[in-house]
Amino acid sequence: MNGGLWEPFSIRHMQLRNRIVMPPMVTRYSTEDGHVTERSKNYYEARARGGVGLIIVEATYIHPRGRAFENQLGISDEKFIPGLSELVQLIHLGGAKAAIQLHHGGREARSELTGMQPVAPSPLPGRAGEVPKELTVEEIGENVAFFVEAAIRAKNAGFDGVELHGAHGYLIDQFLSPSSNKRRDIYGGDLRNRTRFLVEVIKAVRQAVGADYPLWCRINGKEFGDREGTTLDDAQETARMAQNAGCDAIHVSAFGPKAPTNLTSPTFMPAVIKDLAAGVKKAVTVPVIAVGRITPEAGERILTEGKADLIAIGKAILADPELPIKLASGKLEDVNPCIVCMECLDDVGSSSVVGIRCSVNATLGREKESKILVANKSKKVLVVGGGPSGMEAARVAALRGHQVTLWEKTSRLGGQLIQASSAPHKDRIKPLGIFLQKQLEKIGVEVKKGKEATAAMIEEYNPEVVVLATGVKPFIPMIQGLDKANVVQAGDVLEDKVKVGRRVVVIGGELVGCETAEFLAEKGKKVTVTRRGQEMALRVGLGLRDFFLSRLVEKGVILLPGVKYNEVTFQGLVVTTEEGKKKTIEADTIVLAAGSVPNTKLYEEIKGKVPEIHSIGDCVKPRTIREAITEGYHAGLKI
Repeated sequence: MNGGLWEPFSIRHMQLRNRIVMPPMVTRYSTEDGHVTERSKNYYEARARGGVGLIIVEATYIHPRGRAFENQLGISDEKFIPGLSELVQLIHLGGAKAAIQLHHGGREARSELTGMQPVAPSPLPGRAGEVPKELTVEEIGENVAFFVEAAIRAKNAGFDGVELHGAHGYLIDQFLSPSSNKRRDIYGGDLRNRTRFLVEVIKAVRQAVGADYPLWCRINGKEFGDREGTTLDDAQETARMAQNAGCDAIHVSAFGPKAPTNLTSPTFMPAVIKDLAAGVKKAVTVPVIAVGRITPEAGERILTEGKADLIAIGKAILADPELPIKLASGKLEDVNPCIVCMECLDDVGSSSVVGIRCSVNATLGREKESKILVANKSKKVLVVGGGPSGMEAARVAALRGHQVTLWEKTSRLGGQLIQASSAPHKDRIKPLGIFLQKQLEKIGVEVKKGKEATAAMIEEYNPEVVVLATGVKPFIPMIQGLDKANVVQAGDVLEDKVKVGRRVVVIGGELVGCETAEFLAEKGKKVTVTRRGQEMALRVGLGLRDFFLSRLVEKGVILLPGVKYNEVTFQGLVVTTEEGKKKTIEADTIVLAAGSVPNTKLYEEIKGKVPEIHSIGDCVKPRTIREAITEGYHAGLKI
């Protein structure tokens, strides 16, 4: 692919090899107190070598009181400079320029991490509900100094530039937004006053780092879902003031509970906030960085149309760090696609894991130990099952030099990806199946569809290694009369294999059940979803769960958690509600989405009869695409 993305570009005197920017994305790969780790260095080095022009290192706290994340990178002290300097050197070795985002969480900082009450322009609670201390004018000046000191450290560490984080509801943005700034002094009220803190930071940092050092800020082009929030008109004027204060570029993002960058759409929409970048571009003469789920094709159009000067591509570079190189060489089919599952974003706020993960890239944050190396001895490998786990295991094993054959019992590859991509808002999953199939073709994996493996067939084939990715079997709940009703499986509904009546009851309120309900509601069915548990769709990521459930309600789906199943009659499903009332839900069709159980039959039959067996994916335990891909990848490495 040729065009605007590959043209060199400069921010002040910082020369970039192309116009692709890796935006700042919190990884939580640092130590507990914020030092750079080997994991951090491997992650950034891989993406620098992958061909981006500029890497903006993630939100880095400028003062201990501003820490908003566990394992957040730090620049609040001289002790962080050696590690940051090593990080810069690796990014430079990869051919990219390195900037760093300076961050203060304000009211979003967490006292459990800092041991201090958060601070903010006004004493309004943050997203976690913690009420901050209102900053005095003197304390505002101190925080300006914190940004200055951090910028000097960044320059001393060798960074080519710094970005001030003035977006996403953190300290600078809390001053900018009328929804979070209720002050009545010179830092509150009209837009000029609300922008005063940002302007003071820019001017002070500019004076400290010198006239030639690249400095820019990230701002919201708009706050979505908040009537008092920042408008595009506000953003344009803020950008003008930032430029006049000394900013060399403006990075335009978005924020708010309905920001399209953090939600899905019925069909995948690239560059969901490009109009915000275009709006800011009209207001300033310095370069504008556009961001927000921008595909390379959309990025080319944005540059050609003059709506921005640089294109930030984030999650897609998590999924495939070599995306720029592959695009530049015309190898689009070799790009591992981001499926916009938002699980990496959920990991940022999770206390159960340290470091973000990716559903389609098992090497994220483990780049060094996950390299695909040629095996010492080529083996005859049989993979049973053509879902994501089986295909990924076959791909990696073949790349390591093994002779790989894959048997799939159905007429097409994809497994549960087929059903998953059929649900509303899930078309973004389809490219993953296409990518995996294309890779198997290119590297010579022998694929046999319509071939259901038996123990005898495997014994006759005589492989040295068998990888079982046989998936799951539906769980059938014990409900009286269920065997006499018009009952279908959720998977068959999503694949349009069965007919469904007008009135439908879905038994099972987890992800599959709720997705099937939405699928049917869009076809005009009257749908009720029931489950024994007290809440629906608990396995949906926190970033999308509320949005998902609200869509169901908007489409008329009735949600009945906390029920007890009594029986199925010719009229429908009889339940006892959580209030203790007996109720018949009329239904022409009952859809089962009550979960699944691992399909271990083949494993039990061949155990001990082949030299090496690996069970992966849902046939170990029903889980998500991320676990399927991860286990497939590592099975391929082990062989």
